Amino acid sequence: MPKVSQEHSDARRRQIIDAAFQCFARKGFHQTSMRDIYQQAGLSPGAVYHYFDSKDAIIQASFEFDYERSRDLFEAAAASDDPLKALMELLDFFFQGLKGAAELGAGRVNVQGWGEALVNPKPGASLQRFLAYHQDSVARLIRNAQAAGQIDTGLDPIAASQVVLSLYFGLELQKALNPALEIDPYAAAAKALFRRARPIP
Repeated sequence: MPKVSQEHSDARRRQIIDAAFQCFARKGFHQTSMRDIYQQAGLSPGAVYHYFDSKDAIIQASFEFDYERSRDLFEAAAASDDPLKALMELLDFFFQGLKGAAELGAGRVNVQGWGEALVNPKPGASLQRFLAYHQDSVARLIRNAQAAGQIDTGLDPIAASQVVLSLYFGLELQKALNPALEIDPYAAAAKALFRRARPIP
């Protein structure tokens, strides 16, 4: 049997996750069957079960995918000579990314995934690791901005990073509930909050 490349394997996993998200967005997590997913993906049952043994595993993999995709972005931001600008650009990237996600119904699926993570240990552990990494990364950026004199040193970096995550996940939830919500004004207001956190001369 020919050996399957990692690139091929990753692409097939992504194909299945995308198909599952389309089903979850249309029917809901619990109403979607594995049959729905492999039919949506245009794959055989065996091809899907080779990569994922359940819907829970697909949700967990989607969390892992987001985590892996964001690591390089956060590392590049942490290395910036202008940490406040890097933080603003990071917020812009993630807020703008929600536009495309909303068109695919990914926000609706992620909200369902959060609920599943509350009661299911495996996706729950992945989501907790994902959140912890992002909180620590944003807190590091805020500390760098404080050291550069760009943000008030009286601001607690951990608490501030939790606020940043709330801004992002809160927007994703609101967008899922209200698709007409406009992202650009929200993003501008969110960034203005940090501009107001500059040290007073």
